[in-house]
Amino acid sequence: MRTHKNPRWHAARAATAVLIAASLVVSVAGEASGRQNPLERRFQRVATFAAYENVVESGGSISEETVAEIVDVTDDGMTLVSTDSPGERIAFTDISVPSAPAPLGVFDVGGEPTSVSIAGSYALVGVNTSESFVDPSGVLLVVDVSNPASPSVAASIDLGGQPDSVKVSPDGRYAAVVIENERDEDLGDGEPPQLPSGFLTIVDLVG
Repeated sequence: MRTHKNPRWHAARAATAVLIAASLVVSVAGEASGRQNPLERRFQRVATFAAYENVVESGGSISEETVAEIVDVTDDGMTLVSTDSPGERIAFTDISVPSAPAPLGVFDVGGEPTSVSIAGSYALVGVNTSESFVDPSGVLLVVDVSNPASPSVAASIDLGGQPDSVKVSPDGRYAAVVIENERDEDLGDGEPPQLPSGFLTIVDLVG
């Protein structure tokens, strides 16, 4: 049995599976000189996108359970990549026209995707493959998203535990992967400590 976070994962399942596709930053006031004051800006939603549309685009059923939990955007700003943990896949959404997001389909990752972070033309996906709380496992899946319509796996890195979060450094040189090894919340009311403990893995992205 695969493990799931509580309560975040269950909250995501209960929530309406809607992905905020794009927002525009607009100025509500300007300084006397005509320059925008960063403190006087706000976000305005310009579109929403139902996560299930990507499943239907890939030939799936509208009745399939799907979510859009963690989202990142490709370097060109044209495509959103989101994790869909119940479907064990990542999804792609075209936002080249921010007011009209369009589905680009999904890509199976072979486990529960817990996080995604973009590094150049690759999506780094933390995938939980744990069979139990006491034997956690996971991989960092490197997916080539240079063509979102035809993604492919470039590499799979064994993490030695259950990943929770992935973040690429600003210079693109490293990825930090938080290995949670989440606790069994039914064991001793979920009170820590519980082994195995979590840790942090740094992945060198050069090459």
